[in-house]
Amino acid sequence: MSDTDGRFCAENQPADAWYLAGTFGGKAERRCAVPAGRPVVFPVVNFTGTEAECAAKLAEAQGKVLLDTATVMVERMEPTAIEIKGVEGNPVTGKAGTVKTYGCGLWVRLGPVPGGTGTLSIDGTAGSLSVAVTYELEVAKGRV
Repeated sequence: MSDTDGRFCAENQPADAWYLAGTFGGKAERRCAVPAGRPVVFPVVNFTGTEAECAAKLAEAQGKVLLDTATVMVERMEPTAIEIKGVEGNPVTGKAGTVKTYGCGLWVRLGPVPGGTGTLSIDGTAGSLSVAVTYELEVAKGRV
């Protein structure tokens, strides 16, 4: 499922964090309501593959994130063994079942975002991959 505008932002969120979707490259503009008090986590650029493939992609990865006008720290996540559980045709593995691979990338972990509205700008590159995502966030009290 591709979320081009943020309409699926609240689906399958855990109780302890709020995850924002990345892209497979290109530009996206999304709106998302986030509950107050919840940390926000998202990729700038992320990859899967063998450990060596992941490390090579990560070596050329760059990213910049702004929350309104404030620069946000981007973290480098080194290749880590992961399992992906997917359905037939999913965009990561293309098949149903569990796939063992490595994941890595540039990620951001924000503490709870202040109440009100804000703009989150995510820009990343790695080789030919280019990502530019803008989220209009509305941080409200209570559940979304």
